Amino acid sequence: MAFIDDLAMELFTLSLVGVVSIYLTGSVYIAYRRGIKDIEEVLKPGVYPLGILGGIITIMGIYGEMTWPLPGSYNILFYDPYLIIGLILVIMAVSIAMKQKLQFTGILALFSGLIAIYYGANAYMDKMTSSPIAMLGLYIAFGLTGVFTYPTTLIYDMLPGKEKVSKLWTVVLVLFWIGLVVSAVLAALTAIEAVPQHLLSPP
Repeated sequence: MAFIDDLAMELFTLSLVGVVSIYLTGSVYIAYRRGIKDIEEVLKPGVYPLGILGGIITIMGIYGEMTWPLPGSYNILFYDPYLIIGLILVIMAVSIAMKQKLQFTGILALFSGLIAIYYGANAYMDKMTSSPIAMLGLYIAFGLTGVFTYPTTLIYDMLPGKEKVSKLWTVVLVLFWIGLVVSAVLAALTAIEAVPQHLLSPP
């Protein structure tokens, strides 16, 4: 009997986080360009999907850290950064709901991004997967997204006091969105590849 785990669903949750984040930050950018200065009200609807996804990821991350459902050290490779992502999403949702500065969560995201890149690079060098390039790309994409989350949160903290968005800010936002799109797509593709095996070999 093949080994069955929740990896496909967990990867889909990461992909959903990317979709929600793109939609939310894009909505804020468009609203601001249209002259809406109340950024907090535009961000507020994002509390619920981000908070719920963050809660689910945190719970599944804690479960993975405690029970080690994956073979061997793959639990360390996946669940360490996965749990950190969940915690950051919960903190981000609470910060938005409580109308706090987002940059403090952004600095956590920056360092978690560096951690994800470090994990992915070590897994690549240790040849821990049959698709090393895809795996490395996934970790680098999520890592860079975390890194660019920090300047993005700085931008959103400063937006209400600015008359227009500078070109540098736009470049940062575009890089952030590219990271989100690539990471969401790679997570979804990896999950899609895992689904048939799980359906054909139930526990």
